[in-house]
Amino acid sequence: MSEYMRKRKMPILAGSALIVFIHLYFGYLVSTKVYVQDLIYLDGMLSVILAVSFFLDCRRFQFQQKRHKEMEAEIARLQEANGRLLREIDEQSDYIAKWSHEVKLPLSALGLMNERNPDKELKDSMEDCLARIRQQLSTMLMSGKLKTLENDVVLRKMPLAEAVGEAVKGQSWSLIREHFQIEMELCDIWVYSDRRWLAYILGQLIANAVKYKKGENPCLCFGAERTAAEEVRLWVEDNGIGIEDADLPYIFDRGYIGGNLRNGDYRSTGMGLYFAKEAAERLGIELEADSQPGEWTRFTLYFRNNAEFFLMEEEKLPKEDMLQEC
Repeated sequence: MSEYMRKRKMPILAGSALIVFIHLYFGYLVSTKVYVQDLIYLDGMLSVILAVSFFLDCRRFQFQQKRHKEMEAEIARLQEANGRLLREIDEQSDYIAKWSHEVKLPLSALGLMNERNPDKELKDSMEDCLARIRQQLSTMLMSGKLKTLENDVVLRKMPLAEAVGEAVKGQSWSLIREHFQIEMELCDIWVYSDRRWLAYILGQLIANAVKYKKGENPCLCFGAERTAAEEVRLWVEDNGIGIEDADLPYIFDRGYIGGNLRNGDYRSTGMGLYFAKEAAERLGIELEADSQPGEWTRFTLYFRNNAEFFLMEEEKLPKEDMLQEC
């Protein structure tokens, strides 16, 4: 009751002031025109109305207080559960990161042992498997960092050719095995980004081209141009089997695999392009896809001056133009 009185102090005072005003008005100011019995009758009516209002308001207040306490308890329970879940996710991420680093050593040892393999066919098959494992391991490590990517980014002015070269080198075994012809028209274009994450994004696009190659003369083209004062467009195009029109709007969705098969025995996990899109968005890069089924697939990355996006001060940027023209 004390809590109710404290919360409803102003309405109670207002009601009391109204009763006093009525008594003053009818009892003194117009006393010659009002009978005492009428004033008592009016007091009785007001008392009943105020008592009923007080009772209903008190019940409503008690119900609201009860609901408020229940909601506070539920919020506290959810916060505790959320904190516990976050700790479990962090522990799992730490375990995956440690496991991934530990498995690199035996993987490297297998690669060295395979170099001594006299059977060329078996050696190539094993190297193919090792390359896939390395790629999946890298994807797992990088995907684990996506949630806290802002803590793992080093932004600097860099040439596009540097990131493209690193991505191609990372996929060199698959590209050589599939006899890919690489064409680059990057000129001397520079952007402001993170080299390692940009190479990761391009690596996923290259891996996608390898998965869905077509024919005996696969080709992978990299090109870049300045499209506006502070915008650069980089595209990665292959001459593979392409993407069906029905699949194109969903290829960046998590877990979407589409209908493409590779030699009848390969189906995409649907995670590579999803991770590439996520990383690109975190870096302020716009990633788009276009395709002609059976002819080609082109992924386009749009780079802009992201100093404001990353809350960087202009004086910290290089003095030269961030985006250089070809």
